[in-house]
Amino acid sequence: MKNNSYTTTIEVTQSAKEVFNAINNVTNWWSKDFEGDSTKLNDEFIINHPNQHYSKQKLIEVIPDKKIVWLVTESKLDWLKHKEEWTNTKMIFDISNESDKTILQFTHEGLVPGKECYAMCEKGWDIIIKDWLFHLITVGTPSPDMVQAAEIRNRHLKDKTKNENKDYHRTITVNASKEEAMKKISQINCWWKKDFSGSAEQLNDAFTVPFGEPSFVDFVVSEFVPGKKTVWKVTDCYLPWFLDKKEWNNTEVVFELSEENTKTKINFTHVGLSPEIECYDVCEKGWNGHINTLLEFINEGKAI
Repeated sequence: MKNNSYTTTIEVTQSAKEVFNAINNVTNWWSKDFEGDSTKLNDEFIINHPNQHYSKQKLIEVIPDKKIVWLVTESKLDWLKHKEEWTNTKMIFDISNESDKTILQFTHEGLVPGKECYAMCEKGWDIIIKDWLFHLITVGTPSPDMVQAAEIRNRHLKDKTKNENKDYHRTITVNASKEEAMKKISQINCWWKKDFSGSAEQLNDAFTVPFGEPSFVDFVVSEFVPGKKTVWKVTDCYLPWFLDKKEWNNTEVVFELSEENTKTKINFTHVGLSPEIECYDVCEKGWNGHINTLLEFINEGKAI
């Protein structure tokens, strides 16, 4: 039966020992985002490109100057529907000699045309093996293209993180314990809206904040860690002042509490409330006012 797993071959004038040593030097031909060891039998290492690629490899066969086999024990490829597609596949490096040349045959066993990632992974391995590993073996230094790819990847991650941090955020420090602060946060009628209805004291509690007929926002407490964190998820809303009257739907209001000397720091984030949405300017001003009121309520007991 024909093995359709991805395979490619390179020929070099360097010795089998030099090829073997280069393969083991993973950070200089595959990725600098490397953790672990990759030289001896049973060594394990991780390649991690956040939000893109995670895989953990174990060396299950090592024959010096002849063969190396990595078993992928864990994987998560975020750009795939089936994110664990690499798990239990193998990367096989076979080294042989032919006349005055050394032949390296690389096979990703289990990476076959029927797999979701095959087309992209085929292109990826072609670059990594035929360019980056070939360059390391023949020149002795990392390929400039590998370095450039890492820079682009890191820049993309930095930009993505920057965009994720655009959600409305505010930090306040209060003269109260974490438990006291958490209790007062749940007393929404004392710092946000007097005519609030429902409860926000524990997990799965539901409540409504009205803004005058017919406007409202419905919440459920979707996460609750006493004295540490509470998350309110918007399950429904009607904001008639905006084109998208459901703009808050599925956004989350997050309170994270931590001790700071004898005080409590509250990190407040409205996840999903970012500058590109219509209501941001109005809602930013609104939250600034409400958080100031919360600060007064916790510190001075002054309710609305």
